[in-house]
Amino acid sequence: MPQGNDYVAALEKVFAEDETSARKSLAAKKSVKKSVKKVGRVGFAAAPEVQEFEAENYFDEEAAGNNGGKSTRRLKVYDAKTRQSWFVDQKTYALFSKRNVVRTDSYGGLVPIQDKTTDDKTFNEKYEVEIDELFEEKLDDKVAPTFIESNDEIASKTGGCSKKAWRNAYRRLVVHVMDPKNAIRFSRALQIQLDYLMAHESALLGDIIKVLDHISDDGDGNTPMSVKKRNLNVALTKALVNVNVGRILVANSGTISYFFHPDTRVSNNRTFNLLSGWQFSNIISPIAMFTPSENFIGSRALAVNSILRSFLGPGRFLTRLITGGREEFVVDDVKAIAQNLAAETTGFEAAMRAQFGNHAGRQKVNEFRIENRLPTDESAVRSFIGSPISTMVNNGVVHILRALANHWEGLNTIPFGNFAHQRMEQLNVNVILRFHIPFVLMTLANLRGWCSWDSMVLGPFITKLMNLRPTDTMDPANELLNELNSNIVDNVCGGIFSRIEPFQRWITQMRVANELIMTEKEKVQTILSSVTAGIEAGYKLTKTVDWMVPDNVTMLKYVVQHIKLDPAKKRLRQYNGDRLVDEQTGILFTASLDRITEALRASSFNELMPAFDMLTKSNKMSKTTIDSMKENIIRTNGEAGTDMEINNNLSSEMISSLVSLLQQDLEQRQKLYLNDHVCKLALNALRPRDKRTLLEMVQKGYENTRPAQLLLRRTRTLLKREVRRAALDRQLTLLSKGEITNNLVEDEWYLVERIGDASGSLGIYQYRTSRSTTNDVLFIARTGAEERFDRTHYQFRKYVPIGEAIVRAQKAFMVIELDLLKRFAYAAYMEFSDLRDDLLKLQTVSGINCYALDEARLNGLVHIKSHSSTQISWKDLQPGHNYFIEVKPYKYELFEYAEGMDLDNRKRYFKTAPQNMIVVGGGPTGLLTTLHSLENCLRSGGTMKLYEARDAFEKAGGTYERAQVVRLDSRWVRMLRYHLGTLFEDVWIPATEETDSHLGNTLPTQGFIEITIKDMEAIMHLEVSKLWSRDLLEIYARSSANFDYKKNVMTKQGNALKERDLVKRRVDPNGEPSEEFHTWEVVQLIGNKTLSPDDMTPGRSYNVFSRDQGGLLTMELVSADEGVFDFRSTDEGLTIQVTRSNFPSVYAYDPKAKGNARSSFKTIVFQSVDLNREGKLTRYEVEFASIMNESHIMDVGQTNIAFASGKPAVTKEHLTACPYEPYGVSCIQGIKISMGMHNFGETRFGKGLIADFRSQTEQNTRVVGDFTKSVITAPIVKEMLSIMSNLPRSNDWHMHLRHTVDKFPEQK
Repeated sequence: MPQGNDYVAALEKVFAEDETSARKSLAAKKSVKKSVKKVGRVGFAAAPEVQEFEAENYFDEEAAGNNGGKSTRRLKVYDAKTRQSWFVDQKTYALFSKRNVVRTDSYGGLVPIQDKTTDDKTFNEKYEVEIDELFEEKLDDKVAPTFIESNDEIASKTGGCSKKAWRNAYRRLVVHVMDPKNAIRFSRALQIQLDYLMAHESALLGDIIKVLDHISDDGDGNTPMSVKKRNLNVALTKALVNVNVGRILVANSGTISYFFHPDTRVSNNRTFNLLSGWQFSNIISPIAMFTPSENFIGSRALAVNSILRSFLGPGRFLTRLITGGREEFVVDDVKAIAQNLAAETTGFEAAMRAQFGNHAGRQKVNEFRIENRLPTDESAVRSFIGSPISTMVNNGVVHILRALANHWEGLNTIPFGNFAHQRMEQLNVNVILRFHIPFVLMTLANLRGWCSWDSMVLGPFITKLMNLRPTDTMDPANELLNELNSNIVDNVCGGIFSRIEPFQRWITQMRVANELIMTEKEKVQTILSSVTAGIEAGYKLTKTVDWMVPDNVTMLKYVVQHIKLDPAKKRLRQYNGDRLVDEQTGILFTASLDRITEALRASSFNELMPAFDMLTKSNKMSKTTIDSMKENIIRTNGEAGTDMEINNNLSSEMISSLVSLLQQDLEQRQKLYLNDHVCKLALNALRPRDKRTLLEMVQKGYENTRPAQLLLRRTRTLLKREVRRAALDRQLTLLSKGEITNNLVEDEWYLVERIGDASGSLGIYQYRTSRSTTNDVLFIARTGAEERFDRTHYQFRKYVPIGEAIVRAQKAFMVIELDLLKRFAYAAYMEFSDLRDDLLKLQTVSGINCYALDEARLNGLVHIKSHSSTQISWKDLQPGHNYFIEVKPYKYELFEYAEGMDLDNRKRYFKTAPQNMIVVGGGPTGLLTTLHSLENCLRSGGTMKLYEARDAFEKAGGTYERAQVVRLDSRWVRMLRYHLGTLFEDVWIPATEETDSHLGNTLPTQGFIEITIKDMEAIMHLEVSKLWSRDLLEIYARSSANFDYKKNVMTKQGNALKERDLVKRRVDPNGEPSEEFHTWEVVQLIGNKTLSPDDMTPGRSYNVFSRDQGGLLTMELVSADEGVFDFRSTDEGLTIQVTRSNFPSVYAYDPKAKGNARSSFKTIVFQSVDLNREGKLTRYEVEFASIMNESHIMDVGQTNIAFASGKPAVTKEHLTACPYEPYGVSCIQGIKISMGMHNFGETRFGKGLIADFRSQTEQNTRVVGDFTKSVITAPIVKEMLSIMSNLPRSNDWHMHLRHTVDKFPEQK
């Protein structure tokens, strides 16, 4: 495979710096082609010739200054279409600005090659200072604290005192042992977890990371270590009261060296070697022991542990503690079907070695991986990142070194990098040098045998590695790599060539990676510099928002009150057109007391009963009065009377008590920001069945039962999230309000408010113009509609787009992942001192989710659509320039405009051709393709269409039922995080005090998330529906569209045709038959006439539409007595009874009109796209039944088609976006593997300290259940083969899976 120019140049530079080292790394190579330059491995393409030229003056600040203000530079250009980069000369290319490179066209114009951040950069420069000043002006009385405050979630839990005690002990221990080496290691482990926390938790953890960075900064000599530790103590105190952050801190505490650092052990290896000889069990090993190797005490430990396993008994905690192995590993059991996955997280390799010994254990590991299709080398690389020493010992140092060298070389040379963006496979040179190379050197020295050279040379070098600090270049890392290559490798490997060669090859690739990341760093800097306003605004927002929420008891109390009083307020929300209560402001309009009285009396007794129950419990109304009223209602109207209007049975005293209760409840909850709107958002986040159950139980007085308490606790957890989102919304609303002004600037955005009305603004509008003769002011709404406001009644306040700035920063977080993390990890860029602070803040800002930001994201798309930058008026065309004209729908022709050219002003003209897109398939891939491609589609002036074969958009997502569990890589994570906003947080981010998220599962160290397909489709369907409601895209349900890649055409069944569809028919524009295809538009679908109940005649057959059956049924009207109609279908064996009030759609009998609901159409009207001989558009009708089963070729014009249905086809003519068998995305379905329940994400291991300790090490693979195990395929395949090949057993193919499962009863 040819390599990119960047890799070739980087490798040439490495060889130029150290030619001797390069030759050693090439010593094992047998031949090198002559056409290849000194680039190390066969197949590397030679670097192109580089032409140098003088840069223009806009690079003066970077120029050397010795050449008249100029310097000789090479200009590198990146072409987005070919994804190639090259160096260019200034005769063909010109410098347009500091960050944009453009090509000169034949007319001397400038054509941009690629510029992803122009809009963001302009926006950033315009609002950066203004947004920064807002925080100082509006929040001057609330200075941003150094550490944010959050609720104490420990004190309110069972065993809170003991939990606080051990957390205080843990805090003191961490502060005591913390030094620069521990600080830098601990901070790198914590920053991985920032992506899967809520905003305030991410800010808490970010505070600790900043303090740890301060401790590890040796250059900061002005601050004593005691002051730094004091800050760490404060940060830990504030963070440990949060359950989720505390769990992360404890779970990552294994990265801290509590007794001795590795360099201390190596420098004093004689002493530690003696301590290792006294090892009786694994208890002393963390304190003093060197790593056991194949030659060092392994046999003795294996024998002792085997005896202890038998003596102490299997499956006990004490056995695992002392023997250091999980003794009953089921891999060796041939009858077992399932086995835990992910060796790097389960201790799989170590357990095999402990049970079977080194050689046999490795064989067991390899057998298991081969049988389960696990790529051994990649799994070894991931295991090495998590536990380097055990991976090298258990798999062999030579094998691991070769795997690492090959892995780094592969990622350096492959242009598109790591396919799955697996976090453990991405490159990070500084982390490898600081944390992994010391353990590699220790393991190699241990295998070779310790000597005095290790104390004098190796120990101090490991100290240098561990003290590697972030800098703005990779020079310190290169210096360490050069020293490692020249002074350390030969000695630590003991002169063994099989170890030296892969080790030095790995070092060479790390040096190449250092050169490559410096190029990538510039791209990251460009993106960050274009969104600094959003980064700073979002980070300051997390510091200034009040994250505190009411205590648990208070929240439960008001949730119950909300549920009980909500039926009473049902009529008050909208009574005969009047709004008598405002849910968001918590105001009951008591001035309209007469209307309130009418509304309450229009309610039923059952609706008011929960409120009566509250009044009786508070002694504001006697139970006798309520019972008497109920008896009176039943005596008058029977039992059904309790569901009728209560009318005058409700006395004035009762009304007064109810109004007082409602008013008091609203006022109390409004003070705590627990208004009805927020409570409803929390209740709506429950599963529909859970919500219905909770409402019914509470309204009937069963709120103290165990099921109700479980659901109430879940609601309380969700309510905390909603309260914090409301706090973010309020803060964003406050900050976005600028000053009132009369000097309106064209195209600027303003908030329009009624003068004297304090209820809020009418909306955000863009100013266009004012009339000089009147007070009218013309504005453009977000939707693009024009609106006028009178200055005498309205005032205009400047709008500061702080929400839009934060959304742009969140988009940059996604762009960095998609474009730049194909080779290097996000953390690799955080190792640059000049990027670390911004990237850390950006990571925190990406976790801010609230409804104001969701709205800002949608408003941005609406603005893009209504202000297309590509369409141009025919009056503005300039001679000598090229433009596109829309000759037909979705068809564009390029022409050069000349002076005096005759133009059709009915046509649309464009600077560039709009990029229209059709996505076929509404599954996960199709939905995400629609979400992610929409902005670019709208920006070019194009349209987005989604064709879905199912009826999900007609039934509100009800048809999503696929229960397979999918694992999604980090690119999906970043795209879903940005496009879904609060929906992503609802599904994948653990709520307060939850061990994991409610519907999904997260694996932060690997960058993956898991979820069932139906849940993922449901939330993406909801977001696409929001876009559809804003008219940003078009959706066609029941489309029956398909793409024939062989004929390169898109087809659609006739019964799925809809208005505005363009189809090709063998009819010319005059309506006459033709041998050639011509384009026709579907303009109307004329339905059959529906019959009324008065048209019915008993004994006759009709076509009756049944929603349950999904189509038309032929049914006979059996009887029609007293307005009740009985229909019977002999074919379906179905009988239905309807009345005049629920009479279905009934049509005259037609034997052909069966099945699909669209059969109710009678004719379809086509209209020609081209003019006929008379200069008009021809129309003609066709019987719908004659074309409904035909396949029609769609005329999609110049439209991009993304076929996202089924597996990709093998074709050379079309771009395939994923392989036939996707790697990095897994589905498991079929055999029941796990019965674990998530219990709403709460703890499962008892209460008090047990839950607190156990949850620290609990693997977060339990929520979705099916992904905790992988099926071993061999025994299943053998049994299925036996079933299929044995004729007596193979007669019934539908039963073979049941037979297979019956063979393994332990899996039921």
